[in-house]
Amino acid sequence: MTGTTVTIAPGLRLPRRMFDLAAQGVVDHAPELGPLREEDFFSSRWTLIPDESTGEAYKAELVLLRTPTRTIKLNRWFAPDLRDPAGPRPHNHPWDFHSTILDGLLVEDRWAVRDGQVLPDAGVEHAAGQVNRIGREEFHEVREVDPDRTLTLMICGPGMAGWGYLDPASGAVAKAVLPAGFDTRLRELNPHQR
Repeated sequence: MTGTTVTIAPGLRLPRRMFDLAAQGVVDHAPELGPLREEDFFSSRWTLIPDESTGEAYKAELVLLRTPTRTIKLNRWFAPDLRDPAGPRPHNHPWDFHSTILDGLLVEDRWAVRDGQVLPDAGVEHAAGQVNRIGREEFHEVREVDPDRTLTLMICGPGMAGWGYLDPASGAVAKAVLPAGFDTRLRELNPHQR
């Protein structure tokens, strides 16, 4: 592996400097994994994730550990996670997690529902070195990333429930359903995993 970037797949080029940041992030935040090896980082195990509305990859994930009680993964962000171009469509997750920003910037909008009221918190900014903590009951949208730099280390607890979308106007929550064609587009984006 020579050069300043490594091509993993069409649409996924990783700068060599990201390996150093990821390796140090594992040492600092997930030392039980042992050292991150260069051959694991620059591997075909990365999965490009399609944006629900455009079908283009908005991030790539590298799962470092997956057990029934814990998942640890690296996320390489290319674009925001805005799931509806017409307006906010915040989602939650079936697990509590914390995400350390290893490089770049991540800005999110958050919504909480308390006593039937929707409480927005717009423009929550997370810079390199900061930890973003989100519980299962919190809804968010990632609205801005640095497409050249943003890399996060995400540590998730056990999955406890399904996930869904919040209607910010009414406070209603709809169970999440993947859009038609999502699985097909996921396979198309990841020919390196076949």
